[in-house]
Amino acid sequence: MKTSQAIMLILLTIAGLSWLSYTIVDQQEQIVKLEQQLQQEQLKYKMLYRDPVVRDAIESGG
Repeated sequence: MKTSQAIMLILLTIAGLSWLSYTIVDQQEQIVKLEQQLQQEQLKYKMLYRDPVVRDAIESGG
């Protein structure tokens, strides 16, 4: 293998690993945002469930 080919292979490997790292970090950020949204929705549900009329409607299947 020529030196230029080895250098090119190393550079492509670095570029590929960098892209994968960026993708993983981006997905982790999306997961954090979705977890926050879920917590907000759960809090809304808990607040609604405290209302006796809403609780009765939920429990009766309506």
